[in-house]
Amino acid sequence: MTPEGKKILFVCTGNICRSPFAHYLAKRMAEDAGVPLAVESAGTMGEVGMDMEPGAIKALASRGLTGLAHSARQLDERMLSQADVVYALTGRHRDWIASNFPAHARKVAVLREAAGLAGADVADPYGLSDEDYEVCALRIEEALKILIRRNDHAEKTRRS
Repeated sequence: MTPEGKKILFVCTGNICRSPFAHYLAKRMAEDAGVPLAVESAGTMGEVGMDMEPGAIKALASRGLTGLAHSARQLDERMLSQADVVYALTGRHRDWIASNFPAHARKVAVLREAAGLAGADVADPYGLSDEDYEVCALRIEEALKILIRRNDHAEKTRRS
């Protein structure tokens, strides 16, 4: 565990919409709750260096998170090794990580499943309307509220 507490890694496809949204919101929510967490994000097919999508920036701004510097990252072994728990935004992301990085499969969970919520996958809003980004944001936020309150991230991982 890091001095900041547990280290959580959020993973989606491109690391420009869903996972950075989860990253920045979880960081703020944990700080507000006094829960020590170190938070990062990456993509299974992230185009390294891309900025966050404008819709994601807008959804974060509506929650008071502005001026965020984000650069897309490609998921790798080092990131997974350093994470205590990995939250995938869909079952396909979880399965991809388990298949490509089997040594880390036990620490990967789908975000909404880990929170005990129905409709586990968070749909990709890429290229869609501001309303679609807001729906995505609300689904992530709902799960994070539960997980931050419970503060049991490492216990809600993928079952073998």
